[in-house]
Amino acid sequence: MKIELLSLDEIDPCQLAIHANDPLVNRYLKNSFPFPYTLDHAMRFITHSLEHNALDFGIVVDGICIGCVGATFHKDVFIKNCEIGYWIGVPYWGMGLIPEAVRKRVVKMFCDYLFSHFTITKIYAEIYSENIASCHVLEANGFQKEGYLKKHVYKNNNYHDLIIYGLREEEYEY
Repeated sequence: MKIELLSLDEIDPCQLAIHANDPLVNRYLKNSFPFPYTLDHAMRFITHSLEHNALDFGIVVDGICIGCVGATFHKDVFIKNCEIGYWIGVPYWGMGLIPEAVRKRVVKMFCDYLFSHFTITKIYAEIYSENIASCHVLEANGFQKEGYLKKHVYKNNNYHDLIIYGLREEEYEY
């Protein structure tokens, strides 16, 4: 199995749209991630990301774009931190160790890249508490729970708790 993180100008937007257009993918993402997700949404996302030099990559497994991973760099007193987020298409869930290995490898590759190319000291992620799979992936990559925010997210007419995970560069194993 070949896992790559490719620039968005190297991925197939149709594959991106197909995997993004699922309510199960959408349920743990911000409302800025549309559903239904169309080819037009994929094209606009790719264009916007490339034009603004955003740090977004396609997750490509054996030549198929199955999701995205990205980082958001913050300003002011948070300048040494960055937030990561990712999603993977539903057909790649629930297949035993294969999707977990993909997620672990993607997070590891991305953290390696971030710590070696940017002057940051911490990577963090905000995860819905019910998203157990993402919690496990982050923990397997050395992230530690740093906070728990009750009813912090309001999505689809429901409140959700949020767990904050952090990974400090001084504790990271390359």
